[in-house]
Order: sequence, then structure tokens, then C-alpha cells
Amino acid sequence: MDLGLRGAAVLVTGGSSGIGRETAIAFGREGARVAITYNSRKDAAEVVAEEIEAAGGTAYVVPLDLNAPETIAAAVAATVRRWDGLDVVVGNAVDWGSAGFHDRPVNIEDAKLEWWVPVLRANLEGNFHLVQQAAASLRRSEHGRLVLLSTDLAERGLPGSWPYSAAKAGLHGLVASLQHDLGRDGVLVNVVMPGITLENGEHRVIPKAATDQLATRFSARKLPDTADLAAAILFLTSPRTTAIQGEILRVTGGHLLPD
Repeated sequence: MDLGLRGAAVLVTGGSSGIGRETAIAFGREGARVAITYNSRKDAAEVVAEEIEAAGGTAYVVPLDLNAPETIAAAVAATVRRWDGLDVVVGNAVDWGSAGFHDRPVNIEDAKLEWWVPVLRANLEGNFHLVQQAAASLRRSEHGRLVLLSTDLAERGLPGSWPYSAAKAGLHGLVASLQHDLGRDGVLVNVVMPGITLENGEHRVIPKAATDQLATRFSARKLPDTADLAAAILFLTSPRTTAIQGEILRVTGGHLLPD
């Protein structure tokens, strides 16, 4: 299906793997010009760039660190120069922090500032800086679109995930206000909320037997794959979509069913 994205100037942060990779390649299939950012895995990003080109798009790779505002400004500026403008921004990059999944304290009184603060600042302030740097170019576009990636943990929570959940919930408030600001110039601003997301049927942490069992507990009877997230993002950023503004699109597999 032609979504009207051929030739569109796109920036996908965190495009070297997972949802970002799948989304970037999907934009490539639509004939878009796609810049992807990476933090430490330049080699992986370059592989994705090749996949974008093979899919029919044009690719560009640029570094970005959510913890370093100057790299965010540089990445946006480089993309704008490369594409001579910017039509679509997808804020997908994420910082999980330095604490391992099993190292995080369950009780909040045991939380340490050196873990809380960097995660909160990277995932919330980092996206604030991204939007601030991209705003002028999006306003000049004939169909400016912004999508920020959240998480269902912002609503259902998880023991020990306070900084990440709080940061992602903060994006909901950011978009609620941005719709009034950027909306004045025709820019559509929305959130896509993933749940437990698979890639090629597998999860990066949870064993397949467990995800198969989990899938039966959701009302869709399946867990979303990265392709489902990419489809949602392309839908919201396409010129074919003209009146969806300030919304949270949940791609989570639906509701958890009672035991």
C-alpha cells in the first residue's frame, strides 16, 4: 500500500535494532529517505542502512546519545542538512540504565540516585531535546509528523522500574502539550505504546515457552511483534493520516485476561 511517504525525510532514533530497525526498513519500503541513529553499535546501524536501501529507500547513519544533548542537536542538524528538511521524527531510542534486570531493587527506599537520575533524564529529557531540535523543521514540512515510543509499563508498572516507567509516562504529558504547540503549524504528534514485543517470534529476555504462555493471557491472543509496531508508526506518520492528534496508540496485545 502506498502511504504517501515516498521521498519523505525521516529520522528514526535507535534504529540499529528492534522496533527502530523494523520501522526504518518499513519506511524504506515506502521509498522514504531514512536517517537512523545509533549509540554504540555503528556496525549494526550500517547493516540496517543496507537493509533500508535494499527495501527501496535511501539511508543515512548518524550517532546519538540520549544522555548527551549536543549529540542530539548534531544528529538532527546533520539529518536536516542531508535531506534538506525533515518530515517525520520517530523517537525510539532508549536508555535502560546501568543496572541489570535482576540487580534493580524492588523497594523504592533502596533505590539509588545514580541509577534513577540517568534513566529518567535520558528517556524523558533526551526526547525533549530531540523534539526541541526537530521542531522548526517539522513546522516547515507540509506533513510534519512526530511519534514518541512509550511503554505499557507507564500504565501497568513493574517492580523496580520506577525511573523508566516515570520517564515514559512523562512522554504522555509532553505530547499532550506538544499537540497544541506543534499542532498550530499542522504537525501531528502522537505516542505509540508497545507492550511485551517480540522480534521474529522471540523476546530478547523472556524464553519462548513463557511468551507463548503469556500470549494466551491477552485478549488478542498474541503478543505484538516489531512489525506490528512498525505498522502502527507508519500509519501515524503517513500523510494519509490527517486528524489523529495527541493520542496514545497501544500496541500491546490488548487487555490481560483474568486467570
